[in-house]
Amino acid sequence: MGSVRLSHPVAVAALALAVVLAAMAPFGALRERGFDLYQTLLPGDVPLDRVAIVAIDEASLAAEGRWPWPRARIGMLVETIAESGAAAIGLDLLFPEPDASADGAASDAAFAQALTRTPSVLAMTLAADAPPVRAEPKAGFSFIGAGADAFDRGYGGGVAPIAPLADAASGLGVIRSFADADGRMRAIPLVWAEQGPGAPLRHWPAFSVEMLRVAQGEAGLAVRMGGAGDDALRVGGAIVPLGDGRLRLIDVPASPMRVSAADLLANGADAVLDGRIVVLAVDAAGLDRYHLTARGELRLGADLHAIAVSQMLAGRFLLEMPGARLAEFALLAIGGLVILLALAFLARRPALAASTALAMIALPPALGFAAYTNGLLIDWTQPSAGLFFVALAGGYGLYRQAERRRRTLQTQFAQFLSPEIVRRLAETDARAALAVEDRPITVMMVDIRGFTALTGSWPADKTVAALNHFLAIANAEIFARNGTIDKYLGDAVLAFWNAPVEQPGHADLALEAAQAIVARVERENASLTTKGLPALSVVAAVETGTCSVGNMGTADRVDFTAIGPAVNMVSRLEQQCKQLGEPVLAGPACAAAASGALRRVATVNLRGIDGPTEVFAPQQ
Repeated sequence: MGSVRLSHPVAVAALALAVVLAAMAPFGALRERGFDLYQTLLPGDVPLDRVAIVAIDEASLAAEGRWPWPRARIGMLVETIAESGAAAIGLDLLFPEPDASADGAASDAAFAQALTRTPSVLAMTLAADAPPVRAEPKAGFSFIGAGADAFDRGYGGGVAPIAPLADAASGLGVIRSFADADGRMRAIPLVWAEQGPGAPLRHWPAFSVEMLRVAQGEAGLAVRMGGAGDDALRVGGAIVPLGDGRLRLIDVPASPMRVSAADLLANGADAVLDGRIVVLAVDAAGLDRYHLTARGELRLGADLHAIAVSQMLAGRFLLEMPGARLAEFALLAIGGLVILLALAFLARRPALAASTALAMIALPPALGFAAYTNGLLIDWTQPSAGLFFVALAGGYGLYRQAERRRRTLQTQFAQFLSPEIVRRLAETDARAALAVEDRPITVMMVDIRGFTALTGSWPADKTVAALNHFLAIANAEIFARNGTIDKYLGDAVLAFWNAPVEQPGHADLALEAAQAIVARVERENASLTTKGLPALSVVAAVETGTCSVGNMGTADRVDFTAIGPAVNMVSRLEQQCKQLGEPVLAGPACAAAASGALRRVATVNLRGIDGPTEVFAPQQ
């Protein structure tokens, strides 16, 4: 529980900062790009079989002449579309001025007659600083609930078709739209409010809404504004959720069916348009206007109108999930807490901690995609970004903590533990590993024979040099087998295995170390004598047993040491080496634990040990 002391303050601060930012700033642009990714990776499917686009394209301009055409000619095209059986014809074109051609008045009159005979919808637009619209809405509005005041009145006027055309058309719809700050067209307003100075409040439908109304032969529209998340617009038999007052476009990869205006003018009515809502638009280089969509494609405005109509007919919408902001906040807060707990409880299992953090970071997009498949939107970008920030800060905290632990262990134990043991301690719970506990260990004591006599016959500097040579050999061979040096006892070294970390075969490791030290000291005596130093003879004793191992001492001095019968045994066995003429002796427990057979040397009585003790030695 030690590391649950919230020992990752950077991660805690990161979570707090992420939560505060989530509460204070919605990062709308980031949210929208996250919603775009849903449509990019899993595009929606909206049937487009009830709409079509009649395009005044390059072929049409080549056949009929440059744009703008005489309005009588446009009227002929509208009547041909109507004769093809179109349910409604929306002209995605503006006619704010009379026809400027030589026979303009007659041309406008012919166009107006064509509009009168067809289910036509003309386009208009609104602006804050424009003069009042000199036309009356074709669609009547009925409001339920909050009423007409729910819509923005920021438009003082606009641009509408000239009066003869506006009066002749079956509908008037607003084509104005707004791209988001990044230039992408993601949604279109469905109801617009206009109120000039001293003028009454009037409402206008979006172009797509008006085409759908005319196609269904409806006289009016109904708007429910309850303020409880069920606001909707009713267009005949279609119920369209209003959400924030806009229809979020489903950016389908497919495009509506296209028919060239040149083909209709040359060949007459085309049955493929029968029963469809048709958008008439210019689609030629330099004359058309394209919009960047959610999936990053450029599409003609007529395509967006057609898609909007298709969504309303099919009843397929993308709506922000009720309580989405609260859910996003909860995902961030709960996911961050889970990451912090994983960092605290799984600090010694970094792979599992990292997997937990990755799972939490991946949870918001997984839930977001699941909601998206049901037409609901919940932002995944902000929770995932915040959780990544928390995980990154926590990982940095763990790294710093591990580095501090490694440096502490290296400083404290580098002289007594092998580098491998120090590394393994740094990767585990060092505090638990170094706590005092009873555990089986194998203890080895190696000693220089006749060192007291040697100190009396050799100068101190040479004696110390020879001693240091022996200690260097003992350290190297013990560390080579990942042993732990307990302490130096003058000319003796006490070491043990299987602590502070477990070591399978620790009896074999201790025996190998004892034999290696004895053999190496004998082998390197020649180099000592060439330097004018005394030759050395060493003996070693090894025994296995359960001892108390861990940090022991006072507040002023603590040593990692072992106490127990095995430690006492090797001290007594080492004294028997000279009497028995064996360089290495092992106690009975070590002989039983060793994987290789040891030869029995003798049965002896050891001071402080009850009863006779069998003594063993490695095979010659």
